[in-house]
Amino acid sequence: MADESKPPQQKWYHTAPGYLTATAALVGSITAAVTGLSQLGFFHSKTQTPPAAVAPAPAPSTANDRGRHGGSDTREPARSVPAARTPTHTAPAAAPASAPSRPATSTATPAPVTAPPAAPPAAAPAPAPAPPPAPTPAKTGNIGPGTTLELASGSRVCSNNSSDGDKFTATTVTPVSGSNGVTLPVGTQVILSVATEKAPVFISAKGVSIDVAGKTVPIKGTATAHTEFNAAPSTKGIGLGACIPEGGRISLRLTDGVTITQP
Repeated sequence: MADESKPPQQKWYHTAPGYLTATAALVGSITAAVTGLSQLGFFHSKTQTPPAAVAPAPAPSTANDRGRHGGSDTREPARSVPAARTPTHTAPAAAPASAPSRPATSTATPAPVTAPPAAPPAAAPAPAPAPPPAPTPAKTGNIGPGTTLELASGSRVCSNNSSDGDKFTATTVTPVSGSNGVTLPVGTQVILSVATEKAPVFISAKGVSIDVAGKTVPIKGTATAHTEFNAAPSTKGIGLGACIPEGGRISLRLTDGVTITQP
């Protein structure tokens, strides 16, 4: 009969401490799962999961509690539940510092170094120009009277078609020397005039001037020429005459001396 008066015994997980212990175990499991997912990178943000709340230890039973159950504690002794471990958040390992990048090695072939062109040698100073030759002083000399000039006629001159005083040109064929070093070189131009003569001469010449360095110098003299006879019409019909051929020789004898100045 004594046994029937005892209240039915409750299991440990139906009690308040049991509920608390079970809740603490559930919270610890959830916290461990969240921590694992965080370590696997499931959460991109680096937020730390707050530590799980630790369930308070069950309060010891008092005498009043025992009196409620007839003075004796008929409950099963509470099983020791291991305290839930507070999960520690392990920060992910820091990535190793990247090694300093080495400078890129250029594989291009370096351009050949070209030596700067050598400076041209300094130009030698130009030689000083030679002084101009001193001008030769002009010289004045005299070709005396009686000097003969050997000439060659520059054209054909005939008595039949010429008159006294008609001029023609001849040139010296031999040089003529005078005093003080003056000379008349070959090719000096001499102006003559026609002088008609009686037969059998028919024609001769007189001196007019000579050309000396571009200047005309008057002369006086008589000339004899190598002539040839010819027949040509005239006012009296066919008449005989003489001609000085082109290139024919003429000898001019100076009757007066002539003074010339040459550079």
